[in-house]
Amino acid sequence: MSWTSLTERLRLLLQPGLRSAAERAAPIRGLPLKVVLGAPELEPGWRAAEARIATVGMTAESGMNPGDRRALYYLMRYLRPQRVLEIGTQAGASAIHLAAGLADAHSGPTLRRLLTVDIKDVNHPERAAWRDFKLPQSPRDAMRKLGYDELVEFRVARSLELLRTGGEAYDLIFLDGDHRFKTVLAEIPAALARLKPGGLVLLHDFFPGLKPLWSDGKVIDGPQRAVDVLRQAGWPIEVVPLGELPWATKHGSSVTSLALLGASAH
Repeated sequence: MSWTSLTERLRLLLQPGLRSAAERAAPIRGLPLKVVLGAPELEPGWRAAEARIATVGMTAESGMNPGDRRALYYLMRYLRPQRVLEIGTQAGASAIHLAAGLADAHSGPTLRRLLTVDIKDVNHPERAAWRDFKLPQSPRDAMRKLGYDELVEFRVARSLELLRTGGEAYDLIFLDGDHRFKTVLAEIPAALARLKPGGLVLLHDFFPGLKPLWSDGKVIDGPQRAVDVLRQAGWPIEVVPLGELPWATKHGSSVTSLALLGASAH
């Protein structure tokens, strides 16, 4: 462990107030994820959402893989959050699927809302990821075409500045921005402090045991290392990887790097 991470770990050990915030999160054990992700009753809604999203030209190569996108939709339908925060918008693939699931999870009027945040202006007419992916419109315009514009807010901000600024609490916070160890180590405690009681944190690019998930052999170590350090420092958290999905993700596999983080069992 480097001196930087050791110093960070000691700092975390001295923050019992933040650690107690982790106990407000939902207990992670016992979530019927395999049942939820294979629920046949959700498939008609998914097929309809998939057809709608196809109309805005969101291709399989536009950021997050198609299997993970479907998992986000299913999680929204099952968890039924009202307030969702996404860190890391990029071209908007994950945000659109979060919005679709959030819209379909609630019938009638509700105060549902998705705030998606990126360090860059993802809707810039020229210098943005949607241009790099050769998409026909910006994420904001795609949301407008899909009828989600009143549901979704885009914001340009640094993740930690937003998380550490007092304000709205969330039922679900999706961390999918900077995956470096130092950043995720700071983001997870800050995200836990912004959860509503019973809320959850969703991680992307979580590699259990720092082992490759796909045939390309790549490993992104930040999220797993951050969780390890926090748990060693006494944080009452636990992570459940979604593992193998009932549908394809990438590299000829059905494995996902999505993982839910919540309170550990006492």
